[in-house]
Amino acid sequence: MGQEQERRRTRAGRIGAVVWPIVVAAAPTAAFQLPNLVATSAVRVSLVVFGLVVLVAAVLVQVVRARRAEASRIAAADDSAAVELEQGTAVRYAFGQLATRLVRFTELRRRDRRSELPAFADRVAVALAFYLLPRVPDVRANVYQLSADLGALEPIGHGGAGDTAGVFRAGTPYGDRNLEWVLVGGAPRIVGDRAADVDVDQDLPGFEPRYRSYVSVVIRSHEYSFGMLTVDSPAPDAFTDLDAKTVAVVAAFMAVAFSLTYSSPERDRDSRKGP
Repeated sequence: MGQEQERRRTRAGRIGAVVWPIVVAAAPTAAFQLPNLVATSAVRVSLVVFGLVVLVAAVLVQVVRARRAEASRIAAADDSAAVELEQGTAVRYAFGQLATRLVRFTELRRRDRRSELPAFADRVAVALAFYLLPRVPDVRANVYQLSADLGALEPIGHGGAGDTAGVFRAGTPYGDRNLEWVLVGGAPRIVGDRAADVDVDQDLPGFEPRYRSYVSVVIRSHEYSFGMLTVDSPAPDAFTDLDAKTVAVVAAFMAVAFSLTYSSPERDRDSRKGP
């Protein structure tokens, strides 16, 4: 019902945009030329008066329409400026917080960084879910870390709606797929609808994920993979290319924290280096 009324208003507005300029242009001619077609003085006067009334009414309508259009334009500009300010503030706050926490992270002793790493991962996930992607419906962000034996991706940070995601283990369809992708440092994944873009026939029995669309980025530094960062939503096509770039930038913050936590000799001893 509401959509039908909106369509009617839109149709009426389009008709008015065409008809009223014609009326305004034709009214002077009608007011001063139509009386010449009749012989009776009284009728002539009546037609002149009527034509002038129509002209004045048409001009007033045009003025009102112009003022309303200008008011709508100003309101839209104000709304756009408010949204831009809100988003800009959120972005500055989110990245400012991450940068500040990362500086503090560097000041920790190396043996303390491992215990602090999950807290920083939580901060990364919260920054994404609440400040950088606030308009994505029921967005959830998770940070995963490769296990020591490289046989699992374990969640260490969470932010946003829903529960923390589960573990991706070797020997399961999605576990093997994600582990292979992470270890070689694959390109970011943007999936608009997992039912169409992912082989759902490989789902394990009873597997019913909360998400339909997601973005995943490998957390990687100096050709070493540490894990992955994902954001997901139950809505299809919830993420844009710009959202994916934002996730990639935040993943870079997480990669720095991992690099500071695990020294180069420790990384050289494992086989997570990509080709």
